[in-house]
Amino acid sequence: MENFSVEKQCVVKVSSDTYIVVFKENISHEFGQFVMIQTTSLTRKPFMLGTWENKTAISVQVKGHGTRNIVTCENKLQLHGPLGKAISIPSGKGIAVVSISCLAAAIELHNVTNCDVLIGSKRPICFNLPFRQCVKDSEFSKALKSTDFSLYDWYFISGSRSMENLVLETIPNKKNAFVSMEEYMACGIGACKGCAIQTKAGIKHVCTDGPVFRGDILC
Repeated sequence: MENFSVEKQCVVKVSSDTYIVVFKENISHEFGQFVMIQTTSLTRKPFMLGTWENKTAISVQVKGHGTRNIVTCENKLQLHGPLGKAISIPSGKGIAVVSISCLAAAIELHNVTNCDVLIGSKRPICFNLPFRQCVKDSEFSKALKSTDFSLYDWYFISGSRSMENLVLETIPNKKNAFVSMEEYMACGIGACKGCAIQTKAGIKHVCTDGPVFRGDILC
């Protein structure tokens, strides 16, 4: 891991509050890893690394001044990483069930594994994606019910905690589910203990033990 700076190649508006930030520089990483990005606030913010048009990218949902600054600033971004444990995806056919705020990571996973992708968004998406997409919770719930998850060998899940729990309740095999957990992080290296979660295997830290965990160990 290291501190470094990157330039933004472009920013792609995905919905009214979500963007893909594409970097000019390619960042060497493995799937599941993330970077901490310096913002106008006192702490850095974590973002899972992904892909947009074969360039390293992150998805950013604007929730406050810090995330808005990442999207709008013209200066180089200051990053620390890559951090976290990469995940080993099993062989076989998979599906990524993600919120629109995790789009860049889902695209990278699709490019590597040719998995299916199901995207949920609370707001209309600005353009057509080559994936199945659902707007509003009711449409997403219908999509889950109509999907035969027994056809898949593994599942990648990333979104809000309530969304992740809903998907975990729907799939037939939690052992082959990989869930990207989102928790408050101040350091990204396990020092602050701010991202501790309770699992069936004891206390884990999202930044160093994750951020992706098997579904069967989550409480």
